[in-house]
Amino acid sequence: MRRWVGLLGSWALLVLGLSVLGYAVAAEAITMTDARKLQRVETIDRAIQQQIREQIANLQKAMSQSSNQVNTLQSEVVSTEKAIEDLHDSNFVITVSTAENKVYARRNGQLVFEAVCSTGKNETLRAQGRTMVFRTPIGRFRIKSKEENPKWVPPDWHYIEEAQKSGLGVVRLNYGQRISDLWVSGKDVYAGGYPVEEGKLLVRGGAVVIPPVGTRARQFPEVLGTHRLNLGDGYALHGTQAVKQLGQSVSHGCVRLHNDDIARLFQMANVGDEVIIY
Repeated sequence: MRRWVGLLGSWALLVLGLSVLGYAVAAEAITMTDARKLQRVETIDRAIQQQIREQIANLQKAMSQSSNQVNTLQSEVVSTEKAIEDLHDSNFVITVSTAENKVYARRNGQLVFEAVCSTGKNETLRAQGRTMVFRTPIGRFRIKSKEENPKWVPPDWHYIEEAQKSGLGVVRLNYGQRISDLWVSGKDVYAGGYPVEEGKLLVRGGAVVIPPVGTRARQFPEVLGTHRLNLGDGYALHGTQAVKQLGQSVSHGCVRLHNDDIARLFQMANVGDEVIIY
């Protein structure tokens, strides 16, 4: 009997010992798991903190840029307000309201022309390390030249913008260079041995091709309507095919008018006449 009691006691001690050992192993496993979890949490926290710091830096940079833009605009507004005050000194003056998307013309102070227009959409295009802002410049200008049936020679941003719309790249075609079946000779770009017609967007190898300035492939007829009054630096008052967009801020910076309206204004205006945009 005593022997049985001793055996039971030994068995109980063994079970107790194994239980304690199991709890110790489990506790160690939990501790290691918690440590790994804590390490992951700390890693995530550091990543979040880094993102927050980067966002703060970007916001500060954007605020600084916005502040500079605001200062520039305020300066332009002050200059334009002064120009409007001096209207009575000019015989024929065209004014463009970007807020109303309206064009007015006054002769000797009397309103002789009024029409709906489209002005700059105030959007940006970022490409190749450059940021282009599509807005109508505010200020005081002079008509530098007049054109009938003008042809548009698109800046590089046109091709970049078209490429981005379709998820394509951009490649420049230069004189003496060949891209696929494209090459340049004189004022023509040749595709497969035939001259490329005006106003055609060229795509080769998953990229939009930018033709050289001076070639016919770089000219787009009718886009600018029937008449254009040039203000310099690529800006102008001109006609448009996008008649349904008149009254909206949708252009890349020029002032668009209905072809009938720009034709009337074209007859009234002369080179040297003042244009005030505000």
